[in-house]
Amino acid sequence: MQQLMEAPAEIKVKTRKFSLTKGTIKISFELEGSRGRIRSLKLKQRNAVLDTSFPFEMQTAKKRNTIVYHAQINVDQYPMETAFWDVVASVDKEGKGNYEDAILGGLSSKLKLKLILFPRWTRTGDGHMVYPFVNGARQFTIQYRKYDPKYDSYAFIAKEFLALFCYFILKPYWDHKKLWLICEKYCTMAQDNGLYFFRYCMEHAPEKDRSRIFYVIDKKCPDYQAVKEYDANVIQFMSFKYMIYLSAARYLISTDAIRHFYIWDSPNSIYKVLYQARKNIVFLQHGVMGFKQCHRTFHKGGGNQMALFVVSSGYEQKIIHDYFGYDNEEIIITGLARWDVLEDKSDPAHKEILLMPTWRSWLEDISEEQFKKSEYYQRYKAFLQDERLKTLLEKENITLNFYIHPKFREHIRSFQVEDRHIRLIPFGTMPLNQLLMSCHMLITDYSSVSWDVYYQEKPVVFYPFDLETYEKVQGSYMDYKKDVFGDLAWDQNQLVDLIGEYARNGFREKPEFSGRRDELLPYRDNDNSKRIYEYIANAQIPDKLKRRLKEKKF
Repeated sequence: MQQLMEAPAEIKVKTRKFSLTKGTIKISFELEGSRGRIRSLKLKQRNAVLDTSFPFEMQTAKKRNTIVYHAQINVDQYPMETAFWDVVASVDKEGKGNYEDAILGGLSSKLKLKLILFPRWTRTGDGHMVYPFVNGARQFTIQYRKYDPKYDSYAFIAKEFLALFCYFILKPYWDHKKLWLICEKYCTMAQDNGLYFFRYCMEHAPEKDRSRIFYVIDKKCPDYQAVKEYDANVIQFMSFKYMIYLSAARYLISTDAIRHFYIWDSPNSIYKVLYQARKNIVFLQHGVMGFKQCHRTFHKGGGNQMALFVVSSGYEQKIIHDYFGYDNEEIIITGLARWDVLEDKSDPAHKEILLMPTWRSWLEDISEEQFKKSEYYQRYKAFLQDERLKTLLEKENITLNFYIHPKFREHIRSFQVEDRHIRLIPFGTMPLNQLLMSCHMLITDYSSVSWDVYYQEKPVVFYPFDLETYEKVQGSYMDYKKDVFGDLAWDQNQLVDLIGEYARNGFREKPEFSGRRDELLPYRDNDNSKRIYEYIANAQIPDKLKRRLKEKKF
């Protein structure tokens, strides 16, 4: 297994005061420790690779024996992108001329409470909004995004308070329902583990349990059709009924973190204060935890703590125990729910290769122009236009399906290529499970869908061209050069060569990769959803964890 990435040493810059008026943010802060000093300030976009920042001025004043710094940020002056922005100070901690960057934090309890209970935000002239808040690391952060009149309005806050009133006035009644709410990807999808677990519950759970299990989705989304037959147990996302049910829910069951259950980004939301860190989450996962370090997001004791963590093997359980800090009784070895319906549907007469790279955290929320400058875009664009590839696909009569990650779905038009053997599949137009079952081989970089293809005993080729950057920014629990269950292609020529090799041998998996399947995927009996359901229904949450969740502080 790989080593964890080390966090940089902390330099504490304590934020003393804050105000926001008509696009102008005023802050006062000080450096903890009397010997150091702050040289300069900048507003920096939170991105591990792109370095976008804007300097701004500050003034100093001495208060007793402490230097207090005052700064003013006029947001309209800067060409900001939709993103999270940090106020970063260049700090000489020891007073010896060695400067390091430090994010403003160290907020007093009074200031933290002020930002949580009385959030302040302002609209800019271009239809965006600026929203300062306290992030999970207790740092002072600014969110810059499009203003949403539906959820950023005071009418929405009034709806929240009314829903809370209806819940609390009949709290014993609502709590007695012991509701389970299931969702996927911001309550817009129904095609992953959440869907298949929900279907199992609707078709196999006793009536007393079925009546308390609900799928949450925006019914305007195309995936609503996948759950429409169970409409009595489907709730419209962000409806008044849903807000009451969310208050009463005993379990939130999802492929994602709790933020996918609500519009937590609303600056005035009282639900965010009450529930964001106090709900019992059963984490179904998207895939197997191996190729992407997520412990900083989902670690025990953090803002995204899980009550139950679904895994697929003892190998994965050890990762969650060692790196995430969960006890073994909080980690249930069941296999993924969607694997219950996974079967090889590849057709020898219609050979298909699925090309499905994952996203990059450092390319989120960037402009089309910036995206086209990225190595990610240039590598895949060049591969899709490779003449050797086109000749090979034509000769072997293979269709290459390129399915881009949903976080990059708005960029798929940038990859247009004219070739009858290459299909660009926009996100949501075909069920991912269907693509995984019909393919003969998968090409990916770090995507967890590789486990689905490996489960079906099909070959996987990994194309981690930016591994050095990925390991620096994201990190992996498995050693890519030793532990992966497929061939590695480090450049475009190697990748085309491997496609040709597998096409000529009938897309047969190599023995050196199939030999680890029993260790990595012990459950292949189509009973994964049953195991998950029985564990939640019978074992439920360990009492000590339930106590910790109740005592959790924001």
